[in-house]
Amino acid sequence: MSIEQKMKQNGPFAYQTFGRGKDLVLIHGWGVNSTIWEPVVKQLSDHYCVHLVNLPGFAGEPELEAYTLENIAETLLAYLPEKAVWCGWSLGGLIATHIAYHYPARVEKLIQVCSALKFVEEGQWQGVETSVFSAFKLGVTKQPQKTVNRFLSTLAMGSNTVKTDIATIKQLMSEQIGAKPSALLGGLVLLDEVDLRQEFSQLTMPSLTILGEQDNLVSVVNKEKLAELSSINQQVIFQQSSHAPFISEPILFHQVLISFIGSQKQ
Repeated sequence: MSIEQKMKQNGPFAYQTFGRGKDLVLIHGWGVNSTIWEPVVKQLSDHYCVHLVNLPGFAGEPELEAYTLENIAETLLAYLPEKAVWCGWSLGGLIATHIAYHYPARVEKLIQVCSALKFVEEGQWQGVETSVFSAFKLGVTKQPQKTVNRFLSTLAMGSNTVKTDIATIKQLMSEQIGAKPSALLGGLVLLDEVDLRQEFSQLTMPSLTILGEQDNLVSVVNKEKLAELSSINQQVIFQQSSHAPFISEPILFHQVLISFIGSQKQ
């Protein structure tokens, strides 16, 4: 990648930074790693100091004894900037929201990308059926890589550019170190069990929720309930995207983030 890059090490964990300016932390979702952000890193690094982190147990990073939101948060906060804009995609959005609630002094602004406060359906709250997570848990236990590959094919289903999006995702992940089964299973448990609606309603920093109109994993229908939970939350709907708008509509994604964060182009 032809941009200014630095590798940083903190204990057993390593992470990458690109560019200069306001600190922007990008947290990937389940089944992938920080390489998934490559389509937008160059553009964002023209304005910010972008920190690409891999979650514990992903891309060769050490595993956690207990895969909890608190343990993940403590691991990331130990080596990331004291104050930053936190942007999390899918599972990464849960983690960023948890950090925003429990460590508000560390989060200047929060960005959730196709991330639900509660991923499982409940009453009027639209979400994934519990049986879907149960099937993925079983798959990870028996055939982890095959299960991840099947998941990657669903990330862009419904988008206007589904074929090229899936090809891009698989190409980005093709030569990456696979996640540890314990991290995959631990992540699925979080997606299945965590509910951060109450915590989200108490956040005081600016927040932005990006949703894909065609997303089959995180329903855009919940946008009205998000507005009820937080009057200060901004929402942007990507009309041509499914679950990975930064891949389906990278130019718009870049523009939306700059509009929300503010530009500090060097």
